Amino acid sequence: MKNIVTIGGGTGSYTVLSGLKNIPDISISALVSMSDDGGSTGVLRDELGVLPPGDVRQCLVALSDHSDVMRKLMNYRFSEGTLKGHSFGNIFLAALEKVTGDFVEGVEVASEIMKVYGKVIPITKNKAELEITLLNGKILEGENAIQNANLQDVGIKDVFYKNNVELNENAEEAILKADYIILGPGNYYCSLVPNLIVEGFSKAVCKSKAKIILPINLTNKLGHTTDWKVSNYVNSVEKYIGRLVDFVLVNNQEPSREQIERYKLEEGAGVLVADDFMDNRVTRTALLSHVMPIVIKGDISPNTRGFIRHNSKKLADCIEKIINS
Repeated sequence: MKNIVTIGGGTGSYTVLSGLKNIPDISISALVSMSDDGGSTGVLRDELGVLPPGDVRQCLVALSDHSDVMRKLMNYRFSEGTLKGHSFGNIFLAALEKVTGDFVEGVEVASEIMKVYGKVIPITKNKAELEITLLNGKILEGENAIQNANLQDVGIKDVFYKNNVELNENAEEAILKADYIILGPGNYYCSLVPNLIVEGFSKAVCKSKAKIILPINLTNKLGHTTDWKVSNYVNSVEKYIGRLVDFVLVNNQEPSREQIERYKLEEGAGVLVADDFMDNRVTRTALLSHVMPIVIKGDISPNTRGFIRHNSKKLADCIEKIINS
């Protein structure tokens, strides 16, 4: 039995976990970012004082062995009335935190109800308020503000948390027991880096004997990673975690013209990640999904929806070959 730990949040983690759960003889622990403050999650966080449920919900749904109705229920988003824009799953997790008095315990209860395969673990129990200082001294406060800002025009000086954000002990235990740690894919500064800068995270990863797998993003985000190449992602991640990654997964399949054109409308030029990393740690294979995602009616999140995404099965097949080699 191999212990697999995933690190991330949002759609990236959902994609990875949806495929991983079909690999036999593995134990999965999904470590999830707690810095989301946009959309339904942000409203619940502000109004109820709960930890952000959105990314956790997606991971629970991905790993659930319950019925399709249960998964659809957790993702159901109200399109009218006072609950407009909220997903049922976010409200459900917020209520469980209130009932149990602890978000982590609430997630464990939800996991039992949803028959989750593996564990979904918040990266921290602390209130995580993400901030970025730009080279001109300006400070961007909150993941949602960062998500919609151009970071590259001025440049980034530092990415940090406003308050003390420590690694959840359950997350640390999972990292130390891991055989493989999968970092990403996902929105780099809003889904992946928020995990890497949690106090104690890099120390635990460096102490762990796990092999690290880095699936490279298929696309760059406008104003965040525009024109980044594979080497940019590898070098940046290694700087944050303080050690080398062991496997780099690079897609070598061209997106369709429709996918590229629709993505350019939102993200501009410099969309695709150029492969410039000539290293024996690289695995190049087809990892692309050709399914065009549908925007959910009633979604109050201002974030754009990517049209170029990883295929869950292709990604899982690639990872399975690595862990069984």
